[in-house]
Amino acid sequence: MPPPLHRLTVPREHRPPRMIDVARRAGVSRALVSIVLNGKPGASPTTRERVLAAAAELGYTPDLNARRLRAGTTALIGVIFEGHDAFTACVLDAAHDAAARRGLDLVLTMSSATVPLSRAVHTLTRQRVRGILLISSAAPDAEAVSLLAQVPCAVVGAYAPTALEGRVFSVHTDDASAMRQVVRHLAGQGYRHLVVTRVVGRRSGDVRAGAAAEEAAALGLEVTEVSVGGYDESDGVRAGADVLLALGSTSGGLRRPTAVVGANDALALGILHVLRAADLRVPQDVGLTGFDDAKAGHSPAGALGLTTVHQDAVGIVQAALAALESGGVPHERVLPGRLVLRRTTVPTGPPAPTPPA
Repeated sequence: MPPPLHRLTVPREHRPPRMIDVARRAGVSRALVSIVLNGKPGASPTTRERVLAAAAELGYTPDLNARRLRAGTTALIGVIFEGHDAFTACVLDAAHDAAARRGLDLVLTMSSATVPLSRAVHTLTRQRVRGILLISSAAPDAEAVSLLAQVPCAVVGAYAPTALEGRVFSVHTDDASAMRQVVRHLAGQGYRHLVVTRVVGRRSGDVRAGAAAEEAAALGLEVTEVSVGGYDESDGVRAGADVLLALGSTSGGLRRPTAVVGANDALALGILHVLRAADLRVPQDVGLTGFDDAKAGHSPAGALGLTTVHQDAVGIVQAALAALESGGVPHERVLPGRLVLRRTTVPTGPPAPTPPA
């Protein structure tokens, strides 16, 4: 059996001073300290001076969160995130900056395969957050749907779950338009066969893969689809065998010219590891694209020269916070994506003919 858990106690010399400590130092009641520190009438000038001196000597600072809770108001915004990918990190950075400029503080918590979204929502609502930013494209559990319908919520960088459409805000990139840009670029570079990754169980995965396949068909390109379990780099590695099979390399006849269309940068980088292990060169043998273009040093995509779609993390977060603060009717906001051309796609032949209008 595991050893019993013991309550962690913090030695008095290491914990921050409390209001009762100020009261003891000043020789007054805790209630009188509260009156002085909150600037209310009821204390004599001498007592007020003694309390303020005691607070300064102890280095006491008020617990602003507790004060907000007692007053029934809060400047806290809850953030629930799911992934560890570079784009999520960029969104979190942008959220911290945008919240600070608005005089808000963030409370972060995670949802995962072992921590249901409902539990994360409960964690935040207990702290009386003003609203919730949800950075996740995963389907919510039934309890989470009920909870999120009762608190101002904005889904960031993803689509609103079907059960919450019209009940929460959502701000995301125009995935379909961006993917069409990617396919048109690849066709213009002479690629004739595309291996398109579809992240199963995610609406964004369906939209991105569906738009890529539709545009490729309109341009007369051949498409092979590979299903992927998630948006992490490890998911790209696990899907590597299916990608190699789609490329034809396992049968000794690499289909040329081929490009792999990654549903995001992390997937593309995972697939890149597999291609290199199979002695396939990018872009000489196989083209490769991603989606996200995470900045701020979070991703090696730029350093590796990955052609990708730039998502405006800052703009998405700012729009989401503005929606929460507006108090208006929940709606969807769609921002454009921007194709970023780098070294993983190169001309391979004459461009595909432009379809008739």
